[in-house]
Amino acid sequence: MSSISTEFEVQSSLPDAEAASMEFQSSNDEGSNKENEETLEITQEDAQETCSSLLELVCDRKQKTKDICQAWIRLYTYSPEAALLKFMQFVLEASGSQYQIPDRLGIPFDFSDMLIAATAHFGNKSLLYPLIMKSGNSFARNVCYFVQYLMRLLHTTSLILDDVLLKNLAGFVMVCADSKVRAFRHTCTLIGLKMMTTLCATVLLDSEQVKDIWLQLFASVFLERSGDVVDEIRYLCLVECGIWLEKYPQCYLNPDHVKHLFQPLQDNSRKVIECCFQALSKLWHNPKLRPVCLEQGAKYRMTLLGLTMSAESELGQMAIQLLGLFYRANPLLLDESMLQVVEQLVFAAHRGVAQAAADLVPYRYQETASTEQERILILVQFFVRFGEHEHAAYLVDAFYGRNDIVLAWSSMVSMLLQPDSLSEPETSALIEILTQAVKQAVTGEIPPGRYTKDLVRQAQPNAKKLATRALLSKLPALLRQYRSSERDLSNLLELAQFMIMQKAQFQELLEQIKDIMFEPEALSVLQMGAMTLEHLYGLNASCLNHRKELLNNAVTNYMIATAAWEQSLAGTSRLSEKDNAKRLMDTLRLLATLYARFDLNDWQLSDKVLATLEHVLEERDSRLPDESVSLYLTIVYVSLSWDLKRNRDAAKAGRKVAEECRALRRRMEGFLSVNFRLIEHTSMMQVGCDAFSFTCDIFVLFADPLRPNSCDSIRALEYKSKISEYELIESFALRFAFDEDAAALLAPDMFSLLQSKRRVLASYCKLVFHNVMPVMRSCIVLQYYERYNPVFGDILRATLERCLSVNPVNCGMTVMHTCLLVYKRVRDAYPNAVEAAASTDFADLLKLANLLAEPFNAKQLEVRSGVVILHRAGIRYAAEIMPDDPTSPPENLLYLSVLQQFVPQLLAQDMLDMLKFVQFIDQVALPTSRADEWQPLVAYRNALEIALVQSCRRDDLSNLPNYAVDYCAEMLIAKFMLAAK
Repeated sequence: MSSISTEFEVQSSLPDAEAASMEFQSSNDEGSNKENEETLEITQEDAQETCSSLLELVCDRKQKTKDICQAWIRLYTYSPEAALLKFMQFVLEASGSQYQIPDRLGIPFDFSDMLIAATAHFGNKSLLYPLIMKSGNSFARNVCYFVQYLMRLLHTTSLILDDVLLKNLAGFVMVCADSKVRAFRHTCTLIGLKMMTTLCATVLLDSEQVKDIWLQLFASVFLERSGDVVDEIRYLCLVECGIWLEKYPQCYLNPDHVKHLFQPLQDNSRKVIECCFQALSKLWHNPKLRPVCLEQGAKYRMTLLGLTMSAESELGQMAIQLLGLFYRANPLLLDESMLQVVEQLVFAAHRGVAQAAADLVPYRYQETASTEQERILILVQFFVRFGEHEHAAYLVDAFYGRNDIVLAWSSMVSMLLQPDSLSEPETSALIEILTQAVKQAVTGEIPPGRYTKDLVRQAQPNAKKLATRALLSKLPALLRQYRSSERDLSNLLELAQFMIMQKAQFQELLEQIKDIMFEPEALSVLQMGAMTLEHLYGLNASCLNHRKELLNNAVTNYMIATAAWEQSLAGTSRLSEKDNAKRLMDTLRLLATLYARFDLNDWQLSDKVLATLEHVLEERDSRLPDESVSLYLTIVYVSLSWDLKRNRDAAKAGRKVAEECRALRRRMEGFLSVNFRLIEHTSMMQVGCDAFSFTCDIFVLFADPLRPNSCDSIRALEYKSKISEYELIESFALRFAFDEDAAALLAPDMFSLLQSKRRVLASYCKLVFHNVMPVMRSCIVLQYYERYNPVFGDILRATLERCLSVNPVNCGMTVMHTCLLVYKRVRDAYPNAVEAAASTDFADLLKLANLLAEPFNAKQLEVRSGVVILHRAGIRYAAEIMPDDPTSPPENLLYLSVLQQFVPQLLAQDMLDMLKFVQFIDQVALPTSRADEWQPLVAYRNALEIALVQSCRRDDLSNLPNYAVDYCAEMLIAKFMLAAK
């Protein structure tokens, strides 16, 4: 024992010291001894502070931490036992215990007895304690700041070398940190770790006493608690370990202790893994720690590789970044198969993951690339090698803003004009990369489906000028050179939308695109050409004649081709039927794509095309391909859209539109009649999909938005759908969208069919989105949410969220009836509720309920009414059919197990209301053999009660009937025991 500690012991044993202690505790009394105050140098402020607990002073914003620490040090100098007891009381109160340590205790203390007594004095029955309450972060800051300030202040005195001081402070913390009670473990782990951090920063490292205490804390607090069952406790340990290794390399740890940050990478807590990644990224920059980091990285490389594909995208990003650091230092760390796993993540949906993977690609191939064109070739070959990914947009976005190779447009154009060293797939890949790079640089658009935490759409400065300089003069040559490739031509046509047009090249480009449009081309080329023409015509008002000529030629060609086809049918045409059919199809494609971009009302095509469509369906034969019907449908639909827009604009301008609206109404009803026939009877899959989608779009266009219009003629256009029409489109949606297994639809050869199914489902959900169809009818598709989640989950989730924002009550009832549809099927399939509850079908129903509950988690206050109506309606249904036998449960009591999945979405007040509401289901005294039949009711009540005791309304449980309190007590005990383990 040190000399200074011996001096304290002698001092505390003197009778005068005991008397002075009494004077210190009551120094505010009027009769206090002034001479003793001066002798012991205890101030009046110190005496006032002793009247409050140390924790109260620490959390009191009016008190300065420096003053509190200085007062505690003065108290320790005067009476070590009193000061140590005060600190231990502080630790217990910070943990949430209301136990008061007796003042009579003295050194040596029995820490275990103190802890046992303190465990029995928790006043909070909800298992909450200060660190995990809402104010926990502020509380933790106050506690940590006090502990660290106290340790730093002690360092300025000789007390830091006092064996009694550190031994007792650390000893008590270690005992509490090893408690089975989570509150003690959590709080004392935090305090112990902060003590260790401060000692690392302040103490003399050659002090054997301090070193022994620090290593004891390391073994008893860090090593033990870094494997705790509580995520937050493990997290605290690993954060501090990172700080010790990063900021205090002179402390008692050696580089090998970096392993403590690699081992938790196998943890199941995202927060724990994330803090390890953050610490390791910082430690990598320390040259002394880099070798051991690399060694451990090689040991845990498979763990890191697995984390790159984590469902938590941020963890995947960090794993790739750390692997990248290791790979640059040691290229042998990852073999070919491992590198390919990382490289494929360039096409990941999460932008951070993709960009982290893209940073690794140039480094891997840098030895083979000395020029810019060689680097471009590497990028192209990389894209071709992963050919299963259809979009270059994802590749470009991964490199965008991080590697200028995607902005080397001049070099890309040079390679395309002289493609001797490129294969055909490489040429197409380069054109697509060029187009997507220019598009993203000019518009700042991120590819659809790619997401990130902070979605920023940022265009490249002067991107249009750079694109114009690199491409405008070369674009005509590129269009000529790659005219034969549909994919390449479509991409090159799109490039014209992202440049500044100059007069010299403008007219040439218009003529060139016009020539392309009137050549037999694929629909995708024509659509892109029409889009580009719309953009170019919008840039220059002097193009009206060119536009009119182009549209007139397209309409004229269609009329001639139609007449020639009619002659073929009559047998009077000079050309073969095959040639006339091909000519008609080419003109139909051109007319449909141009009509979608330009209003062709001047040529009065609407009635003629609708009549032709009706005739084609009535006289249906195999001489025209199915595509012709889809094209006629498209032309009629876009004509109706243009007519509606034109009439609304005219009515807004004050012109009379009564006659035009009557004609539009007639055409619209005729078009719907054709669509209904196709939906019900057609055997042509694509035609049926088109008819379905156009019908849904017409329902939306001619629905509620017309009702507020001030013009009577426009309001008369509103179409009110019939129940039979809803049933027809619902039947088609179910028959078409959900007839295949979800897993089968994910196969590569099913991509086209999957897109058609998604289009049909999205069109149906559009009716719910726009409030055209009653929300409740969406049950028929929502019942497949869980089974088809991999392929349709985004559409159905968006539909639910939209319903919730429009009317929470209707959405709540829709979710309830969705679960009810599936529940009834499950119950019908099994003889009784017990067998149904044990079935895989019922387990799938619970998964469905969990998915349906997710949208209610956001903005719980706003959607409160929807959750309440869901529970009330569900409870009433569960108790609706009562059996004759009073000991038997209601027939549908099992439905409460479904409702149980929606308990977390209830607010605390509503949980109380549901507990009261469910009381009308009487549960009589049961024989043991019937208990499992009543289990859904017991489980539902318990779920409500457990949620309540974790909420702010836990005290209101005492107002509920006795059975509720009993259940609550049982569950609290069970949960407490589980937490203790």
